[in-house]
Amino acid sequence: MIKGRKVALVLGSGGARGWAHIGVVRALKKRGFKPDLVVGTSIGALVGAMVAAGTFETFDREINAFSPIKLAKFFTEVHLPQHGLLSGRPVLDWLVQPHLLGLRTFSELKVPFAAVATDLYREREVVLREGNVAQAVRASIAIPGIFDPVVRGNAVLVDGGLVSPVPVNVARQLGAEVVVAVDINTHSPEQGAVNGGETLQMPTLFATLLQTMRMIENESCRNLLARDRPEVLIRPAAGHLQTLDFHAGKALIATGERAVAEVEKDLEQWL
Repeated sequence: MIKGRKVALVLGSGGARGWAHIGVVRALKKRGFKPDLVVGTSIGALVGAMVAAGTFETFDREINAFSPIKLAKFFTEVHLPQHGLLSGRPVLDWLVQPHLLGLRTFSELKVPFAAVATDLYREREVVLREGNVAQAVRASIAIPGIFDPVVRGNAVLVDGGLVSPVPVNVARQLGAEVVVAVDINTHSPEQGAVNGGETLQMPTLFATLLQTMRMIENESCRNLLARDRPEVLIRPAAGHLQTLDFHAGKALIATGERAVAEVEKDLEQWL
């Protein structure tokens, strides 16, 4: 609690751009920020789970040490596409390592945490707060067509960014009075346009699926933030990067740190 109010950290979706969340969390920690609640969607759920589990520093070091080869293993395990191009098993195997999330349940986390996924058939957000944390994160990052969906109870779950790319509303529902949210979706479509003189290339299947998802996220994000604006909104300048640009990790982390400095006055006002 800060000044007697429940404070939430909300981390949005956006694929590789989510490494900016690491820089944001770093910078907030340096300022003594300790959330009472963490809510995340997709890549935001992944980073947020580490914050809630108390393993963020270990996760931070591991991401900084990632080689292109190690990153590639998460996206090269293509199987017969009955449900998705990738099973997502290598990601889950990585998450359940003891130094990251292990086999922790939500009740074992140091800070209350919620991961947001999308119920594919009911077309609505699902807030995951029970059971195995790593499996909840796996459901939240299940990009449609790329990763196999996750069946949980009577629901088929896919990426939370489809319906709730920056889940400020979920934090409010869980009692947050002050919300610090990170939006890595917002960008101008012109950023992805073909510049004069460049050769237009047909996109790969991966690129088409990911860009389609990004279009949905961008529109949803604009609508959600217009309806429920957080007290502090942090927007790292990551919009020019694509969903699988994980090679830009260190630059994105630095971008996240700079973005926190840009909202210093807002942080002082509310926190």
